[in-house]
Amino acid sequence: MQDVRCATTEEVAVLRERVARVEGGHDHLRDGLDSLSRQFSELRRDLTQAIDENAACTRQEIMSRVETIGRSTQRRDAEVSDRLARIEGGIRLANWLTVTVIAIATTLLSWARMGDSFWHMWAHVLATHA
Repeated sequence: MQDVRCATTEEVAVLRERVARVEGGHDHLRDGLDSLSRQFSELRRDLTQAIDENAACTRQEIMSRVETIGRSTQRRDAEVSDRLARIEGGIRLANWLTVTVIAIATTLLSWARMGDSFWHMWAHVLATHA
């Protein structure tokens, strides 16, 4: 059978020192990973917040532009409506004047014909009685 050799106190101390260094390195790595994880979480939070803020600004800019376009469109619509109203008013006035002139002309012609008829009738009556 083989002889089993036991470690000396010095060898055990060296081994303990190596184990302690490995455990210290492991703890150091774990602390580093925890720190990286925290930094990554903070970075993700900051990026999410920046994206949200940019999205809000973009939404506000878009809505502002849409409102400006809407106001501009309403202003143009009002101008066009005013122009159309003036044109319609002019057409109504022209129609009214035309109808009035026709009515006056018809009335005058009717009165002239009636006057002419009365004149001829009186002239005939006077000529037959004279």
